[in-house]
Amino acid sequence: MTEAYIQDEFDSLIKNVEKVDIQMKEYLELAGYEKWVRLYAPINRGWTVTSNVDDSINYALVSVIELPIYDFVEEYRKMFRRWNCANRKEASHTYKMLGKKY
Repeated sequence: MTEAYIQDEFDSLIKNVEKVDIQMKEYLELAGYEKWVRLYAPINRGWTVTSNVDDSINYALVSVIELPIYDFVEEYRKMFRRWNCANRKEASHTYKMLGKKY
């Protein structure tokens, strides 16, 4: 529901929630759709990154997903080590000042 851009799509999804648990629907309404649904957002959230970290990790691990669990976890560990080393190196050579907010 959070990523719905079309009113009919959102309405269909919220009706499914209502069928399962009416109190959950009421809770979501009370929380305010504008806080978590793109369709109702007061600002343009079109530039929001739609893929999340899980998708990136899953894509990176496609080639090792069929390995036995020990080998899979070892590849997972190696991948994060590579990523962390690369990010640390890049960050250590970055000297831009951030705004007060950050």
